[in-house]
Amino acid sequence: MSYLSRAKRLSHLFLRGRSNSDRDRAVGDREREVWAHSAASSSHYMPPASSSTPGLIKIYGDALSSGANYRSLLANVHSTAHQLISQVITRYTEREREGETEDGAFHKPSPDDFLLCDVIGKPIVQPNGTIRWETECRRGVASWECPLLLIDMWKPKEGFERRFEIQRKDDYEREERAKEKERKRDGENYSVPWRRSRMSSGGGAEETERGFRGRNTELRRSISDMNLSLRRRQGQHAGNDNRRPSNPGSNTGGAQDRKNIISMIATDTGEVLGSKVGSERDRRPQEHEEDNDTCDLEVMSQSLILPPTDRPYFLLLQGYDQSKDFVLYIMTGHTHVFGKKPSPREREKDRERERKGRKPLKVDTFLSAPDLLARHLLVRRDAALPGHDSKHALVRPFRGGAVMHNGVPLYREAELKPGDLLGLGGHFLFLYRDPRVTPSPPPAFPFPWQQDSSTPCCPGGLVDRQEVLRQYLGSTDAVLKFHPRHADALLQEIMLKNSSPDAGCGPLAPAYLLSVMIDYASKHLDPALIPQLLLKSANQIKTIVWENIKEFGEKHPTQNSTDQEGEVSTPSIQEVSSDLRPLMFWMSNATELLNFFQVKVEAMEKEWEFEAPGDPVLSADMDTCSEALAQLDDVIMHTFQQCVYHLTKTLYSLLPALLDTNPFSSEEKEKDKDGTKEEGGSEGGGEEGEDDVSSLPPTVAGLVEVYRRSLMLSREACLSPPITSQTFGYLFFFTNTSLLNTLLERDGLFSWSRAVQIRTNLDLVLDWLQAEGLGDIASEFLKKLSITVNFLCIPKTRLIQSSWSSLQEDYSLLSPSQLHHLLTHYKLGPARAPPISWSPPPGTELGGDIFESFLDHPPLILPNETPRLDLTQPIPSPELQQEVTRLRSFLWGLDQDELPANQRTRL
Repeated sequence: MSYLSRAKRLSHLFLRGRSNSDRDRAVGDREREVWAHSAASSSHYMPPASSSTPGLIKIYGDALSSGANYRSLLANVHSTAHQLISQVITRYTEREREGETEDGAFHKPSPDDFLLCDVIGKPIVQPNGTIRWETECRRGVASWECPLLLIDMWKPKEGFERRFEIQRKDDYEREERAKEKERKRDGENYSVPWRRSRMSSGGGAEETERGFRGRNTELRRSISDMNLSLRRRQGQHAGNDNRRPSNPGSNTGGAQDRKNIISMIATDTGEVLGSKVGSERDRRPQEHEEDNDTCDLEVMSQSLILPPTDRPYFLLLQGYDQSKDFVLYIMTGHTHVFGKKPSPREREKDRERERKGRKPLKVDTFLSAPDLLARHLLVRRDAALPGHDSKHALVRPFRGGAVMHNGVPLYREAELKPGDLLGLGGHFLFLYRDPRVTPSPPPAFPFPWQQDSSTPCCPGGLVDRQEVLRQYLGSTDAVLKFHPRHADALLQEIMLKNSSPDAGCGPLAPAYLLSVMIDYASKHLDPALIPQLLLKSANQIKTIVWENIKEFGEKHPTQNSTDQEGEVSTPSIQEVSSDLRPLMFWMSNATELLNFFQVKVEAMEKEWEFEAPGDPVLSADMDTCSEALAQLDDVIMHTFQQCVYHLTKTLYSLLPALLDTNPFSSEEKEKDKDGTKEEGGSEGGGEEGEDDVSSLPPTVAGLVEVYRRSLMLSREACLSPPITSQTFGYLFFFTNTSLLNTLLERDGLFSWSRAVQIRTNLDLVLDWLQAEGLGDIASEFLKKLSITVNFLCIPKTRLIQSSWSSLQEDYSLLSPSQLHHLLTHYKLGPARAPPISWSPPPGTELGGDIFESFLDHPPLILPNETPRLDLTQPIPSPELQQEVTRLRSFLWGLDQDELPANQRTRL
């Protein structure tokens, strides 16, 4: 019963808030090391023989008197810091320091303007023989604390001494603020023992707010006051036992009084003296009930740990080593890193990174569990989150760190709310609290008997699980939930059923389904799985495409005979376009996946920005992602190359007709129309869009038919606009180069009448392309051919009057050698020489090649754009919905096959 009562009191005490002051500053690990239990007594005080006998204490500092070294005062364990400051002011204040007003009135300093400091340091002997005091660390003593009792509770570490100094409060607070700014800049955690244990003073607030006289003395009193009561009880118990009195000069009484006082500061060996007290109590089971009360007070004196009210903190619920773990871990900065003490090899790596200018994050809290990483968990808040609301926090594990967030594995950054549970490794469990935010109701976790590992999305009874499963299977959300061990099976199932354009799920089915799969993995599964999924998907696609290219090459060999080259008809074009469908299909899907993969890789790189630079695991993952992107690049380039090669091969035999056909010949046009009708009738009426080319001369219509078939292929495959533009750009480049070279080679065409026919045929093609939305691309790549034909269309009388300089200025796209070739071979008439004005000026370079090079084709620029597949929207088509439902059922079947027969769920 007493145990429950004590626990209730401690819980009530812990949940109370507290106010902070600048005197309650945290100290760092380096300063904490100077505190220990085994050091000898300091020479700056003489302890009293008992609680009622005054002792001598030295107060150092020149805050009141310039040049003063120290002052000796008589004090007992009841003397507070406020009383000692008042005594110093009363007895030792110099009149000239106090000052006088103009009318001679005397002003005495107020004790509230001064502060008593508990200082740890050591005297340093100077070369000239003088002794200089070197301060290691200091702490402001609360006005209601008892300095002599503090002296009696713990001692400095060996090699250090302790003394009390009187300082002006303003100067002290100014220095502490400057130190805190410096600590924040250095990124060190200076809040470890003092603010975490709160045992130094039970708080550092003002006397008016947290003074022990104005508080509940049973629950809110200071450690000094509590241990004073403890001493009284020990003294009474000693008197009842007729113990032999100790020698006042031997300090034995002080040691006897201190034997059951448990230090709040961890020693170098990590041991807590409280365990010795517990073992001593076990060896004396016949102790009286008063001893149990004494032990309760001792434990309670350690439990005066009040959480901060101005910043978040982590409450330890489960630890690894009780002798090393603290109850509270305060988030002093805007970023907080949990980790463990790095090994010498890890420290050397960090130093190497710093030398390269890539400084890793410093660890704020070192934990002792062996399954933690050197940097395990990162928490960011407030100023570390630009663009977020204040008092907002995010938590993320470092790569490879096992972290649980509210009972769910945490793999990537997530929002951290007050009341959330964080599990680090297999040992540590923390409760996150932010006193600045109104706490929300605690999360409701299912009891163990309510959990079902086989269907985590279906809690409750069998009927509920069946209903939730039906809803998931028929959901229109773009989600495919799967276990990491089923990733390979899911990938194989997607590729097996959707590797052909005739699969019936749409032109972008593979890209969509793979994107849904990888999107789920990137949000809910281990990040180490993502690079492998990207690479496996790219390899699967590349294998399928290579097989398609091989099959296409067997049907359409690259080496054709001259007889085959000279005979190209519409059916052969239809056959080529039909066989190109799988290649265009995968070029389109690979393009969409490349855009999607690039977005995911960029998101992964952003997640890695807090990881240690140059980490070999992350470097390997990045190499894997780069290889996956390179595989998709190869797929796009090879399918593009195959498509444009075979389309231009078909164009090659049709292009000369553009130069030789007379569009003004009615007889030829009527004959070609009859041939087109007969051909359309044999095909059963033709396909949609035939009327668009039926009005053209058949020889020109054959050329346009290649463009039309190419456009149909790109639209059917939903090819991205940039790749579509580049495909037709290459076709038009080939058309321009081939026709221009043929024109320059055949000087019999260099006449006005033939040029007008060519111009008319070319305009018919350009008009059709303009109507199909390809006019801009065609005009850009057919520009030089158009200019050359326009030059030949100049009336003869006007051309004769033109000079070399004017022609070169008007037709600047033609090189001097090309212009000279056209003028030299222009058909002016029988026995008529070119005019002298056509002669180029001396020094003009005319030795250049007049023919265009096919090697100057535009390079393929791989896309880098936003993916067109929006996974935030419902599944876009009934066919895809049906396929997603099938894959969900497939995955559910894999889960069920792993369960015993009596645990399976039937629909």
